[in-house]
Amino acid sequence: MRVYSDTSLLRKMRMFRGFLAVCVCAAALGGCALNKIADGPAPDIYVLTPATSLPGEDLSRSSAQLLVDEFKAAAVIDTARIVFQPSVNEVKYYARARWADRAPNMIQDLLVATLQNSGRFAAVARANSELMGDYMLMGDIRSFAAVEEEGRTQVRILLLVQLVRANDRAIAASRSFSANVAPMGSGMKAVVAAYDAALRQVLDEISVWTHANTPKAPRAAIAPGTRDHGGAMILPAPRATLPEDEEDY
Repeated sequence: MRVYSDTSLLRKMRMFRGFLAVCVCAAALGGCALNKIADGPAPDIYVLTPATSLPGEDLSRSSAQLLVDEFKAAAVIDTARIVFQPSVNEVKYYARARWADRAPNMIQDLLVATLQNSGRFAAVARANSELMGDYMLMGDIRSFAAVEEEGRTQVRILLLVQLVRANDRAIAASRSFSANVAPMGSGMKAVVAAYDAALRQVLDEISVWTHANTPKAPRAAIAPGTRDHGGAMILPAPRATLPEDEEDY
């Protein structure tokens, strides 16, 4: 049987008490840190809105079923923080201000809503919704920032968009869309309003362009007595009238 001396036992007890003291201190410091975070001011959360414009002169409905993929973006844009570029080679973020979602995910949702609002397409959904489609919209977010140039701030949005056929993954069309809008006033709300106006302009242009580059549904498929997507009533085709001497009996 092994016997411990009193000196050895006391030494082990002291070490154990020291270990407990360290744990208590660490817990206290952690609690202080959490309290500090909880007591800090919460950031202001902002959202943007989809375009809601109606179709223009071309009221034909596209037969295409569209899927919208999440656009790719650099790490400085792929965030919920609101970007501010004081110079070409410098990127900062507005303090205490956030988007409600990451910028690429937010733009994807707003583009889906814009295409649906237009009434130009047979169906529109997110690409990750496990639905089948005829075409997919994908691309890159090249700029999504408030930029300062010559002492003036303006929101600059630049999207490179590709319309891809789903059956063979071939690019049917490709184009860049951009908008520059200066804030009307000072403060964060004015900056967000400029973001909103610039993005709505870009999304509406993408909707028109996509409609022009996808196949159209025949107007005969719209039943008489209903209204087309421009609100006009579809009337039955007029019955042909034969000359009196050739009237059918």
